[in-house]
Amino acid sequence: MHPLTKYFYDSKKDHQTGCIGLEVEHFIIHKDTGLPMPYHEISKLMNYLVPYFSKKIYEEKNLIALESEQALITLEPGCQLEISITCLHDLDMIQNIYQKYMDLIQDYLKKSDYRIVYSGGLPTVAANQVQRIDKKRYEFMEQYFLKSGTRGLEMMKATAAVHVSIDYADEKDFVKKYRMANILHPIFAFLCSNTKNYAGKENHDILLRDDIWQHTDPSRCGIIPSLFEENFGFQSYTDWILKVPLILMYDGNEFVSVKDQTLEEVAQKEGWSRSYISHYLSMSFLDIRLKQFIEIRSADAMPIEYTIAYCALIKGLFYDLETVEKYLRLTNSINDIKQTKESIRKNGWDSEVYQNNIQDLCFELIQDAKKGLPLQEVQDLEPLIKLIENRSHIYKETNYELRIENEELHR
Repeated sequence: MHPLTKYFYDSKKDHQTGCIGLEVEHFIIHKDTGLPMPYHEISKLMNYLVPYFSKKIYEEKNLIALESEQALITLEPGCQLEISITCLHDLDMIQNIYQKYMDLIQDYLKKSDYRIVYSGGLPTVAANQVQRIDKKRYEFMEQYFLKSGTRGLEMMKATAAVHVSIDYADEKDFVKKYRMANILHPIFAFLCSNTKNYAGKENHDILLRDDIWQHTDPSRCGIIPSLFEENFGFQSYTDWILKVPLILMYDGNEFVSVKDQTLEEVAQKEGWSRSYISHYLSMSFLDIRLKQFIEIRSADAMPIEYTIAYCALIKGLFYDLETVEKYLRLTNSINDIKQTKESIRKNGWDSEVYQNNIQDLCFELIQDAKKGLPLQEVQDLEPLIKLIENRSHIYKETNYELRIENEELHR
């Protein structure tokens, strides 16, 4: 068995855990200029947070991450701040952990001219105005994505997402959940779309982040081609990712460029330690990613009440075996998934998706999620229910829009 395939097998949990892992990315934007907080400023915020974490992580003397038993704070290429929370059963606990660290961050920002902005796309300025964080990893990625597609720099410096992770019990369970997540990805992206303005102008693409990803690098983004093949499984994922150009590698001291060498070519020389495998898997950016869990990468960055509602939706749907079987029947065609994205872009709440009206399908997802949740977590779905009832979107229902002096935004 290939070491990567074995890694996937060894990550199975043998039962339906009901656990949810969460990552939330945030823009921190200057209230007057609209520019994201640069590293020399965000490093002060990171140092302010040091007493609340047990581990500090540096790259070339720069503080780039903080870790505790409950959470990890990291920085994305455009200095987006990411809060990752360990996989837990209890959604209230997830929210409490998030709020604990967000309160600390907000306390610091109150004394500055910066504020947190929840948006899938950077609302205020274009990506080319954003200062990239000085990390070798991101330098090599930037160089590569300039050639691999047309929107790689936007992906790196002008997007922010919510990623939700779920466990799988065995390979068969992985296949079903992974296919279901890909089928529902366009629906999740639509329901959790939260980009009113982008690059200083009104945004007209309801699936903006998805389009940015699709035009970043076709070799590592989108949908795995073997998704609906009869024998799809861990080995299929291994076979695909081995051919992906790795871009960069950690040599024990620093990140080094490996350019167009594939994962397989690099690993033949460097080996298959668990830390290396973790890095290898992090360099693919499919809509739905496999690591030691299934990572659903559909949602825009959004306020915590919507984030928890989305977590409840995922938990209620994916840990109920009958529900998983039901939604697998929607399609067995990658082309259908792509057509669903285009229908949503064109028709919004009037879309027909998988032979269903999108509003009706969203209501059905909510009802099925309720059946899979403990009673005390059913109420967490309420923010999404209101969106569906109102045929609305998050940015229309909240007051999280940044107020800045920018004529383009107020036209």
